[in-house]
Amino acid sequence: MEPVDWNDLRYLLAVERHGSLASAAKALQVTKATVSRRLAALEDALGTRVAERKPDGLALTAAGREAVAAAEQVETLLGALSERIAGALDQSPTGTVRLTAPHWLATRLLVPALPDLSARYPGLDVQLVGTNQILNLAQREADLAIRNVYPDHKSLVVRRLCELGGSIYASSLYLERRGRPTSRQDLRGHDVLVYAGLGGMPGFEWLLEAEHGARIAFRANDPEALVGAASAGLGLCAVPCLLGDGEPSLERVPSLGFERCALHLVTHEELKASARIQVVTAFVVELIERQKRTIEG
Repeated sequence: MEPVDWNDLRYLLAVERHGSLASAAKALQVTKATVSRRLAALEDALGTRVAERKPDGLALTAAGREAVAAAEQVETLLGALSERIAGALDQSPTGTVRLTAPHWLATRLLVPALPDLSARYPGLDVQLVGTNQILNLAQREADLAIRNVYPDHKSLVVRRLCELGGSIYASSLYLERRGRPTSRQDLRGHDVLVYAGLGGMPGFEWLLEAEHGARIAFRANDPEALVGAASAGLGLCAVPCLLGDGEPSLERVPSLGFERCALHLVTHEELKASARIQVVTAFVVELIERQKRTIEG
């Protein structure tokens, strides 16, 4: 077996992430023939095929999957090396970082911590975009995103932060007046407050179904609005524990379940080695770790 060239591995990694020779060539800004030649060189070095042509594109062989795993490790090491060198050369990263997160998470968790980040790195301009819409990182609508949905775009790098816990809440006054449901089957005669359209706290989509017999009394596209409606005594709602537990007038209804979903930090692969991105990434990871018990519920 000949020595493997890292550049050949990099081309294989691009093919795996982008799904075809043409897409990989476009991402790497080379010709399709160059990508094909690099894959052939890699196969010669390994002495085996790394990919096979299929009707719907290229499919990795077992050897190809092993090579991709090795390439990802090398990429991570090189990124870490770039980070250390950047840190040694510049202790105060400057520039703009657009960080997006769900509106409720931005206001409850990120905004209170931003002054500390600004004090540590005065040359850094963090533009926090609190929105319930999913901005397109692949098209650079944002640099970093906190999401509870795993992105499927292959040019994005995903880091798992923690588990986001969620439960069903109602005001103490509502529960005293309408009774405490003991199960989903015990919801007839109750009012529920639901997320309008797609989204909401994963695991509680069944609240939108008619089978439980409850009446949908309120719809909103923002979990903070659901908390406000539940606090006013309008009914039961499913929201993240970070919101529900922080509202004194609300209490959990454990009989209706507790759910968790993964919370991810996402960035574009071309940005992950940037010193400014690394600084904000470390800030988010540290903040989430400090608040982990509260977030996980």
